[in-house]
Amino acid sequence: MTTSLHVDTCRVRWAGLAGREHGDTSSPGPAFVLLHGLTFDRRMWDPVLDALPAARRAIAFDLPGHGGSPALDEPGLAPVVDAVHEAVLEAGVDAPVLVGHSIGGPLAAIYAATYPASGVVSIEAPIRLEPFAALLRSLGPQLAGERFAEAWAPFQASWRMDLVPTEHRARLRAGERGSQEVVLAYQSDLLDRPLDEVTRWRDAGLSELRRTSIPYLSLHAGEVDASDRAWLARRLPQAEIVVWPVGHHFPQLADPVGFAALLTELAVSSR
Repeated sequence: MTTSLHVDTCRVRWAGLAGREHGDTSSPGPAFVLLHGLTFDRRMWDPVLDALPAARRAIAFDLPGHGGSPALDEPGLAPVVDAVHEAVLEAGVDAPVLVGHSIGGPLAAIYAATYPASGVVSIEAPIRLEPFAALLRSLGPQLAGERFAEAWAPFQASWRMDLVPTEHRARLRAGERGSQEVVLAYQSDLLDRPLDEVTRWRDAGLSELRRTSIPYLSLHAGEVDASDRAWLARRLPQAEIVVWPVGHHFPQLADPVGFAALLTELAVSSR
């Protein structure tokens, strides 16, 4: 007789990454792998994990250099994706639905374009990287120098953490302490590589996602420009854009129950 295991706890780590696991390890359907935003940690996903069905398996990882996970020696997003994949393999997860907040959005997309996956949910990540890259590069010297805190502060202010429901705000506390080393490591693709090289990498990944036709959902907390909608539709016809106008950077925390239901519906449709 096969015995399933239901867990909802914090394991020390999988392949070097700390995380919290929820659900039944033998439940049917794809598991969720939850990736937090830059400078945050896995705790931002606690309300979502609590709202998921008891049997639905999910793991919220601390990304390298965040929470309980050590930093990587190599900068850029590709090594982070590889580290997540190693952790996914050790956890015994096959073709997960990748759910990424902010910089976790492109991490989820890169993962799904590189390794087996059943879907991508990108939350509050720019649809096109070029405008964000231009802004980031204009601030490159300050971010890399002694004025890091001053240059990073407008990004933090734009998140409007003060508007997040009070009961969830403490889970975002890690984001109040932006690490210069971590920010520079995660943004090194946009800061240090030729932009045309990065956009070719992005476009190749979107082409692979289009070829596999896996579900792709892009969730935003404010209205999305029509030109961005058209740009994504041309490159990824299966993509769905959803807007929850909550006024802050964390729509999944404005309605964790609704967000958990959205994830569950996507997992069912990806079978």
